[in-house]
Amino acid sequence: MPTVTTRSARKRLLAEMGRLFADDAGLGVLVKYNGRPDLTRQDKEMQRAWSRALVAVHGRDRAAAVYAEYASDRQDAVTEPIGSWNNLVLNTKPLSYWTRDLHGFLCGCCGGPFSSVVIDGIDAVCNKCARENSTVENAQPEWHAYSRGEFIFPGLLPEETPKGEHAITIRYQDGEVRDYTTGEAGLFVENVTSLPGFVRSIGETYGESRDRIHFAVEARTEHRRRSFDIVAIFTYDPNPEGWEKHAYGFRFDSARLTHRRRPLGHYDVADPTITEHTDLYETVNVLLTGLYGTALPES
Repeated sequence: MPTVTTRSARKRLLAEMGRLFADDAGLGVLVKYNGRPDLTRQDKEMQRAWSRALVAVHGRDRAAAVYAEYASDRQDAVTEPIGSWNNLVLNTKPLSYWTRDLHGFLCGCCGGPFSSVVIDGIDAVCNKCARENSTVENAQPEWHAYSRGEFIFPGLLPEETPKGEHAITIRYQDGEVRDYTTGEAGLFVENVTSLPGFVRSIGETYGESRDRIHFAVEARTEHRRRSFDIVAIFTYDPNPEGWEKHAYGFRFDSARLTHRRRPLGHYDVADPTITEHTDLYETVNVLLTGLYGTALPES
């Protein structure tokens, strides 16, 4: 049944966030955590690269929803008190008043700035509202991954959600024009991907069924004298995931990655390494560790 496939996709994303954020204390709201000493500079760079990739693969709405679920679970384990209102870091990214916050990123009291404090163990609010509506003894810092900003997406009204997804437009020879939800192919689409130095050379569709069309991509990504040539195949899934109102989109089938690197101080490029993959997250891991030069624990 389609629901089995789509549920496992969300569960896999949730598990990936658990691996990615396992060592992130996530309490940057407190002054003593400013600079996030719980993560090294390389760890921060890799976490942000992974977070951006997850958003490209799943779309902003789904990635934000799963992140909010994960952060809520982590919040249950927070025991650190605020201690003093003076320990709070001021909100630095206020947002105009949105009334479409589906994922709980905005202040639950004023609906404006991003929430940073949990009062009475229930309501996530901004620093200003926390001071005005709670005692410091009943306030805790809200758990935030270092890369939380990558997932912030207040959301859209339910009937507008389909408009919030990226789409690939295909024009057939008989004149029919269709828009396909980008889905996991977003990792290799120019206006969606977060991969550095990304250039797509070829993107072709094929197959007898226009409902489950195949999409082949040839692309290149480069960062710090390291590069990958990419050949990837996707198959379109027209079924929505859970309560979403749009098709899941292109699902990853396979990829061949050709990795090249030029060591610092050398003009010659090292012999390429060619690998083939049938797992999306394995592919992301090879790309990001190869580009950024830092390894993450195995999934």
